[in-house]
Amino acid sequence: MELSELPGRVEAFLRMETGDGDLQVLDLVPLTGGYSLFTARFTAVTATGRSDYVLRADPPGDAALTQTDRQREWALLNALTTCGGVPMPDAKWADIDGRHLGTPAIVLDFVDGPQLLGHLQSADSSTQTDLALQLASTIGAVHRLGAAAAPSCFEQPSSWGDYIDGFIAGWRQVEAAHVEHSPFIRWVASWLDTHRPPPAPLTLVHGEFQTGNVMIGPDGEMQVIDWEYSHIGDPRVDLGWIQNVAAFSPPDPIALDPIGFCARYCEVTGLSEEIINPLTVGWFSILAGYKALGGLLQGISAMATGQNRLITSAYLVSAMPFSHRMWRQGVAGMEAAMAAMETQLEAVS
Repeated sequence: MELSELPGRVEAFLRMETGDGDLQVLDLVPLTGGYSLFTARFTAVTATGRSDYVLRADPPGDAALTQTDRQREWALLNALTTCGGVPMPDAKWADIDGRHLGTPAIVLDFVDGPQLLGHLQSADSSTQTDLALQLASTIGAVHRLGAAAAPSCFEQPSSWGDYIDGFIAGWRQVEAAHVEHSPFIRWVASWLDTHRPPPAPLTLVHGEFQTGNVMIGPDGEMQVIDWEYSHIGDPRVDLGWIQNVAAFSPPDPIALDPIGFCARYCEVTGLSEEIINPLTVGWFSILAGYKALGGLLQGISAMATGQNRLITSAYLVSAMPFSHRMWRQGVAGMEAAMAAMETQLEAVS
């Protein structure tokens, strides 16, 4: 896919898809910020007006930090768009095999508004708290859809226990696949295994839910973008991932008011406080980290052996000691909170 040829290819593709031979594509500009896909904004002009769209396409193999499937992503986005009422930009068209655009790609509506992360960073404390509660409602609306909202190509876990086992095994596999031993990773896996929270109903999970993947539209409503890691699983994976990413890109919207965030989320989803509370969310903030950690370590190893030349891999070397400290502090804090709860319960009984 040559960037200089892309506007013409997109224009020809949309003319074919819409049947409008006069459609024009203008101002196609690549967007920065994502780690996995090539993303660009463009304007389509027809006799009835102008509309802005976003193109999400597979980059060259040696320019991708991770690999995901456009056909699978399109199946979900198309189903959710048809369903309606989901806080996301509508899916419009797809070139699944890349025949027309030179690489597998999908086109969605463009959200003309700020990214939540930047908006949070510039807002005052009162506005930040309001946005955090709105975020709880937004992801709650996604999780409320249930597992049935996912298309048939999405694998259904056999049970909650097997699903969690897979995550914990993932931690151990990350350590086993790394070029050197890491007792710290094994310790995290063992701690997670022995401190499991109560199970939650499996549902559609975004898979990379964070403030950087939420846009605020002109109407003030939040729109969730970048669904390529979606799957059927425990909804707390998304809540934990918010905090995991926020440790690197603050502020943490859940930490602004943990009780209030969880209460609003429970109100939207109908889940109980036993399932959704700051401690269970904290546990998932650790559990959810293994996929990012695994990709990080693979990238660092590949860079060391000359198999990739991504500046991202070099930059993320510094994330390792930070992650170790973050998870150790998180475990210590949760263990202290759990001990305090046990003391309170013993005093009451």
